[in-house]
Amino acid sequence: MRIQLKVLIPLILLAMVSLAACNKDEEENVPAREVVAEVNGAKIMGDRFLLEYASFKKRVKIPAGKDEGVEKELRNGLMDNLVRDTLLTQEAEKAGIKVTPEMEEEEVQSMLKGNSPARLQVILQEQGLTYDEWKASVKQNLLVERLLRQKVAPMVQLTDAELKDYYDAHTDEFRRDTQAHVFHILCTSYIDADRARMDLAAGKKFEDVAKSVSKSPEAVNGGDLGFIGKGQMPKELDEVIFRLKVNEVSKVIESPYGFHVLKVTELSKPRLLTFDEVKDGIHKRLFQERLERKFEEWFQEIKKAAHIKIYSDRLARL
Repeated sequence: MRIQLKVLIPLILLAMVSLAACNKDEEENVPAREVVAEVNGAKIMGDRFLLEYASFKKRVKIPAGKDEGVEKELRNGLMDNLVRDTLLTQEAEKAGIKVTPEMEEEEVQSMLKGNSPARLQVILQEQGLTYDEWKASVKQNLLVERLLRQKVAPMVQLTDAELKDYYDAHTDEFRRDTQAHVFHILCTSYIDADRARMDLAAGKKFEDVAKSVSKSPEAVNGGDLGFIGKGQMPKELDEVIFRLKVNEVSKVIESPYGFHVLKVTELSKPRLLTFDEVKDGIHKRLFQERLERKFEEWFQEIKKAAHIKIYSDRLARL
């Protein structure tokens, strides 16, 4: 099971990137060359703090002229997270945990699925990140995730009795209304959609026609949308889906997205999902909640045992 880092670690930490290897010109323009904090002997330099704070302000779009108290709170929060990041990295190193270039690249490619390079660039610009900064944060997140999996996850235990107790106390979460297994063809013109419908009436398989003419993403799967519940589709389609009989093909339906032809192959009756059907999902949810709490307990112990020195006077001069 994949540990959800965004739940376990504050969002600000996930965005923090270690900005190293500044060139000489950049160093000359950075006013702070002092150590502003030490974590078990590891130094956090003032220039690193300033660079990350500037990057952070771009992402959260902090307005100019803010209250000094807010400024101080933000800066202290950033320092807390730099300390946190450093401690977790040190724990990973002590545990012999590493992230290889191959692991990093595999994770990057996995996260890029469904996003074009242009779309990714827009997202990164909105967050005030460069591609290299984002990639570095991916590596750091992988390192911490492996640390949590090795050190914290084994501390979390759940019994079947606990899962069943949750199920019995939350049955409303597991009730399902009528659902329809829907196949879908989308065309850009009424003429094309009507021609597709005539091909179906002539005996062609829905899947073949969908693959041939549909402009919808699920066309590669023969137009299979899977099971759809009421209210999940646009109103124009939703009203038709649950009036169709099994294996009946709809008339051409117009919506703001184009012209559609639908077919329902199965209708499920309203029912309460069984415990066995939802057991894994309940386990995942409760495990994540307990992992959160256990992580905080574990981290506070690590922090308590660490030697941490914040040079507040130097930090205030930045």
